[in-house]
Amino acid sequence: MKKSCCNNDMKYFEKPNAGICDICHPAENKMSPIEAVAMCPPMGEPKLLTMMAPVVFDECGINLCRTVAICDLQDVCSGEPRRQCDIVFGGLTKCDLANAEKIQLQVVDIDFNFVDPMGNRYSEIQPAKCKPNLSRITLKDIDVTFSVSVIDSCCKIVKQGMMTLRYLGDERDCAYDSCTNPSCIAFDLYTPYGVAFAAENPSGCNKLVPTINFMGYVNSEKGRGCCGEGGFAEYPSNNGIQQGISAQALAKVVAYDDECIAIGLTLYIKAIYFVQYKFRHEGLTVPPKLTPIDEQENNNCLDFVCGDLLEASIRPLEVGQEAKSIKNDRCCNNNTNNSANNKCCGTTCNKCSCNNSGCGSSN
Repeated sequence: MKKSCCNNDMKYFEKPNAGICDICHPAENKMSPIEAVAMCPPMGEPKLLTMMAPVVFDECGINLCRTVAICDLQDVCSGEPRRQCDIVFGGLTKCDLANAEKIQLQVVDIDFNFVDPMGNRYSEIQPAKCKPNLSRITLKDIDVTFSVSVIDSCCKIVKQGMMTLRYLGDERDCAYDSCTNPSCIAFDLYTPYGVAFAAENPSGCNKLVPTINFMGYVNSEKGRGCCGEGGFAEYPSNNGIQQGISAQALAKVVAYDDECIAIGLTLYIKAIYFVQYKFRHEGLTVPPKLTPIDEQENNNCLDFVCGDLLEASIRPLEVGQEAKSIKNDRCCNNNTNNSANNKCCGTTCNKCSCNNSGCGSSN
């Protein structure tokens, strides 16, 4: 009886070739099977390469709006322990908000309260009834962190800081409104390839629960946020795209005075998965090169610094091709270019002049 699993019982798999192409496998110069495996990759060819891109399979949006009394905000950096969810920090004070001519907001983070819930109210994602490809998303008690810019009457930013507000609080919350800021919202999203998970309690049994990835603007996972009870509150890194359900948000001050602020919040919820596509390869992009404003005396090193960027111009999958060089269009040739605007002559770009009679002319 043949053994199916042991150290000496190994089945080797190989990838098929990409198919015969005129560049990798010319008809007049047949390659051996060994050479074909090394020269013809299975996932691309010189004209068509494979690209993996995040694809939005489903998306929906919703608007929320809540009012906040400026006097009810808590400045957690003033030394007081944190008592509530609506806070200001990062140098922003309640006086700054009350005296602002205009207020500009940017949503940098949202805690959807899926993992490690502190109470009985928390967001959740469940399969829709009798619809395995749909997910029923219920949001409750989400904490939205804003970057706030205070603008004066001359349109100058006079103060910047951070603010965190709670949306979708319970009925006892002072910001509750059945029309604009209800206690919870629920909707269905098409998720054919599943959802993302996170550890509910990393220090406990590590139960994994479905979650939403917020695509925000926090870079470092160890970055410290607002002051609070016990030191600092840490914000996780969120400025990347992940598979599963993701969210983006925009905010706007819709009304305000020196006592209250009404802040509108737009949530975009997306089902994103990475999918492979073929794309036509037309060459590498060339980024724009910054040039100095003040011109200096020309020399070889300065010509290089002010000239074109070096470019690795060998295209992918073109094995054995010579590198292509970029011609310096600024230099003129003694035989072909007689422009009066040229500053370099011949092959040695030393300081010289070109006049209407031609480069290097003695006239």
